Amino acid sequence: MTDADSTKVDFRIKREIGGIKGWYLSVHNRWWFRTIAILALLAGIFWFLVWLLIARHLPSVETLKNYEPPLPTYVRSVDGTPIHSYARERRVQLSYAEYPKPLVNAFLAAEDRTFFQHHGVDYPGIASAVFRNLTSNGRQVGASTITQQVAKNLLVGNEVSYARKAREAILAWRIEDTLSKEQILELYLNSIELGRNAGGVDAASHA
Repeated sequence: MTDADSTKVDFRIKREIGGIKGWYLSVHNRWWFRTIAILALLAGIFWFLVWLLIARHLPSVETLKNYEPPLPTYVRSVDGTPIHSYARERRVQLSYAEYPKPLVNAFLAAEDRTFFQHHGVDYPGIASAVFRNLTSNGRQVGASTITQQVAKNLLVGNEVSYARKAREAILAWRIEDTLSKEQILELYLNSIELGRNAGGVDAASHA
């Protein structure tokens, strides 16, 4: 690069920096610029506190890759035929491919219509649920996605609190980054509580 070329580059950089500085000086006293800056600062502080108080203490979602539910213990006869089983709850572990497509679609329609579109948290669904709960005197509605329900059932428990909902949402994001949609559905269908001590859809069908 010649001295002339170097001079042109230096001039261009200085001109661009000067343009940015000039733009900043022209807007930094505007009310809308200050409002955006304050909101951005508050958002940064909020997310830092969320990480400090909640996110860094959460269980690892990596455990879900090899999750094994508590299955019954079977007593068998000498020829291997099961004659009795012992378990706190009935459970049968199936793979996603073993579940009929109509059954999967039925659960999606009832529990999470946008499951294949969202990334763990359904923000429009949350806004709709909040509005309906504030404007209705009837039964409260929720907006937990299937991924959030997996986080609740397998990682954080059933504590009723806003802190648990926050942990649930953060874990849902992490689960979506770690597992495929089909793996998440498999965990959900194998772990959902459907009454009569039945854990999972197949176990409930025989309860």
